[in-house]
Amino acid sequence: MIKDLVLPQYVIVLGTTYSGSGAIYDYLNGRGDLYDPLMGVEYQLPHMPNGLMALEAVAEKAFHPSTADYVLSQFENIIKKLARPKSIWRYGRGYESNLPLFQAAIKDFLDEICTADISMKLNWHRLLQSPIQYITSQIKNYIGINEVAPQTRLLVSQNKLVIASRKLHNKIFQVGAEGRPVLLNQAGSGWNPIESTKYFSNCRVVLVTRDPRDQFVEIKQYKKATSVLGFIDWYREMQQRLKQIKDVNLLHIQFEDFVYKNDKMLNELCNHMSLSPGVFSNYQADLSKDNIGKYKKSLSQKELNMIEHHLSAYIYTK
Repeated sequence: MIKDLVLPQYVIVLGTTYSGSGAIYDYLNGRGDLYDPLMGVEYQLPHMPNGLMALEAVAEKAFHPSTADYVLSQFENIIKKLARPKSIWRYGRGYESNLPLFQAAIKDFLDEICTADISMKLNWHRLLQSPIQYITSQIKNYIGINEVAPQTRLLVSQNKLVIASRKLHNKIFQVGAEGRPVLLNQAGSGWNPIESTKYFSNCRVVLVTRDPRDQFVEIKQYKKATSVLGFIDWYREMQQRLKQIKDVNLLHIQFEDFVYKNDKMLNELCNHMSLSPGVFSNYQADLSKDNIGKYKKSLSQKELNMIEHHLSAYIYTK
């Protein structure tokens, strides 16, 4: 039974670095009744360094004119990197090619969140100068050559920034949705799933966690982690933070449960998302079973013993 007949505008799948969230994303994408504008590419603008969360922080509790102006400039740099396609020599996400209104909507967003624009040279401009730039500036100042001061900007309040962020996302994502929920992959932080997704109007979030033994295997392989003790501290901190979060818009799913108890988990997921559980998806849970128990072949006995001892509360049992 669907608890809420009103479809969400956004369905957001989050994980915590190789935690198995791809399985839930594959199921939702494989249904065909959700709109996936980025076709699986992760949407990183909310939680990227100097992204929306950073803007919100300096708009309120971390506000200072220099800090706000600096983060705004870094936000614009991040936009360029997210908009462009990835190549062998540079990072990119290709948002511009998949989202035709991305750049125009970003421009409108920046116009809305900047409340002042004045020519002024702030300390952070000097702080980031190279030695040559600094010496050149000092010489010009000494001989009386006036440099043009850069434009500096202030931010609107926190509430206004969040509202502007929701407008931004509606402009770039809703244009092709045709009434369907927009499916976004990793459009927030799995460590901070509610705060990082407040930039979307009417969204439902599913967060996926995983047995720490298999998660460490994947992080070792793909993120080049080497310290099992470092991972234990990392995983424990993540779980302690997530334990404090209670929100009706958030559903927490264990990856192993989604695979082994697929019918039950699908009903819970669809109920949370206000989706019909009867819609066919080409996702096959049996194929995901190969990703469970990888630690048996990949971890040393010492690594296994340490994880099972320190993270015993999070070891998965059927």
